[in-house]
Amino acid sequence: MSERMIDAVLPRLTARIHQVMAQQGVPGVAVGLIEDQQVLWSGGFGYADVDSGRAMDADAICGVASITKTFTATAITQLRDQGRLSLDDPVSRYIPEIRKVRRRFGTLKDLTLRRLMTHRSGLVGEAPTGHWWEMKFPSVAQILALLPAVEIVVEPDSIFKYNNLAFVLLGEVIARVTGGSYRNYIRRRILRPLQMLSSGFDLANPRAATGYMPERYQDVPEVSPDPHTNGYLAAAGLRSCVTDLAKWVSLQFRTGQTKRSGAQVLSGKSLSEMHRITFVEPDWLAGYGLTWMASRIGENVYHHHGGSVPGFLSMVAFSKPHKLGVVVLTNKQGNVASGAIAFEALEMLTAEAKKETKPESPQPTPANLKPLVGRYVGMPAFGVIFHIEWRDGALRLALPADPFMIPMPPTALLATDKPEVFVIEAGRWAGEPLTIELDSNGRVSGFQMSAHGGRFRKTE
Repeated sequence: MSERMIDAVLPRLTARIHQVMAQQGVPGVAVGLIEDQQVLWSGGFGYADVDSGRAMDADAICGVASITKTFTATAITQLRDQGRLSLDDPVSRYIPEIRKVRRRFGTLKDLTLRRLMTHRSGLVGEAPTGHWWEMKFPSVAQILALLPAVEIVVEPDSIFKYNNLAFVLLGEVIARVTGGSYRNYIRRRILRPLQMLSSGFDLANPRAATGYMPERYQDVPEVSPDPHTNGYLAAAGLRSCVTDLAKWVSLQFRTGQTKRSGAQVLSGKSLSEMHRITFVEPDWLAGYGLTWMASRIGENVYHHHGGSVPGFLSMVAFSKPHKLGVVVLTNKQGNVASGAIAFEALEMLTAEAKKETKPESPQPTPANLKPLVGRYVGMPAFGVIFHIEWRDGALRLALPADPFMIPMPPTALLATDKPEVFVIEAGRWAGEPLTIELDSNGRVSGFQMSAHGGRFRKTE
């Protein structure tokens, strides 16, 4: 993305950030704009600490809350890739204490790692300790001791039920499988390889921003309690900054890498698996993958995860098609500033990216492919009509528009070493051959789709 595009976005984004801060009484906001493997711009607004007048910037350390869950899920996926566990394993295989959980629905076998990662386990969302209002978080041992008071309260897989307790359990799985602590695993296997050296789980840091309480009636809100999350470390305990989280966003775009190595802490295939939306809400405006969430805004779909802990609100969001991302950290809990800023920034960035995308000049159909282009009807009474078209520099198989049928996107026909045989790239017949047939005069008469997909006669 060019500097011109950043210049076009920053004034509008800056004005919007100041507006949100004033409306919601947010002391400080740190923002990073990312394109693929580079930071386009990062900076801060307002104060990291009001009393001292210390300015907020991209290196200010904030509690990133539930963004921690994306690191926990990545660690579980790493261990899966190493063959040390399966995502469909029951939790009881690693945490036998879970057998004491009460079950209004389902069985213990339904309580799998995958369902914990996707908030589909049906478990109650919190440990029964009152930690969010007492500001005193229990240890893992205390949480495990209280499992007899925990219950599966809805049918597993029936709904999305956001669940902090699930990630407490996933953190303990990581610790037990690796024989070490959760925090050490995340530090060694994710943070260090990515050079996220300012990130960790310790509260004391000279660059830490001060967190503030929700407040509507004073210019300066009260300083928030800052409790250690203890047993909730794997659900909400990470401390980080915009500079480091920009590296986390850039990792999400490296889905073409085949192997895990160094800063590629997860293979491209596994990254894509984590992004893949497997559940959607009935209105199709929100969906869920392996911990990453996705929201549809107009024509754009953004992956994201936010978080809230005492004193801080955070959001990481990115567009996979455009390889654009945003990190927003604020030091006041109880507002919607981070999400509002993040999604509006992405909308601005993607709009500018679309302006820069210049349509390619139409390419004429190659002479050897021109005889293939046309209308094909299924034989003898199959009834389906296909078009073979030359569009955007590629040979494509397409269904003509029909108001009574679900539209099928056109798919490319990939050339092979045989001029009459193509491979269908996507859709129902993906990976299968399409063989062009000729009549006695050597003219294209139709095609056969795989061995059993039917024959089609060329009519136009």
